[in-house]
Amino acid sequence: MKNKRAIWIIGGVLICGLALVVGQFFLSGCFWWECVPERDFHVLDWEVPTYLFPNDATSSQITPSSEGAGEIERGSQSVFWSNDEGLARYEISRYATLRAAIRAYEFQVEQLVNDVTKAPWTQPNEIGPFNSLADEMLIGCGIWSVQRCGMVARYQEYVIFFSTVIDEKMTYTNIEKAMIYIDEKISDRLYP
Repeated sequence: MKNKRAIWIIGGVLICGLALVVGQFFLSGCFWWECVPERDFHVLDWEVPTYLFPNDATSSQITPSSEGAGEIERGSQSVFWSNDEGLARYEISRYATLRAAIRAYEFQVEQLVNDVTKAPWTQPNEIGPFNSLADEMLIGCGIWSVQRCGMVARYQEYVIFFSTVIDEKMTYTNIEKAMIYIDEKISDRLYP
């Protein structure tokens, strides 16, 4: 009788424990031992100001993106100039685990290829290198229908994607300033 009762108690404890672990995973997208820490800021706090772009630039506010790939937070912002001929795109995503952020970073890096030749973008001498606290970073320029430059960076569980058209108004100097601004803002929050 005592053995049966002990088996029921142990079985009940195991089922409750399993339910807690499964519940944690479905609610947070991770298990306790791999979840990223709570933060007192949100990705929507990191807008890129228009003063970093040509004088006639207009910008959308950073907003939650409708599309996603498992992020726990995601925001994007667009900047336009020269009657919408110039375009910059900024995206920041936060993942539940470092492993998910690393996979997302690697996926974004694979996107920085010329759309015709499929050759990887290369970093021009006119941009960087600059000191960064990013865990991983790639800066490159190439062709996506027009000449562009971009940056993909991972800061712990955050992945940033920044891409901009290169034209007579948006120079390598402007691009580098925007990249340094983005890098400094996230670094200040994560590595005070």
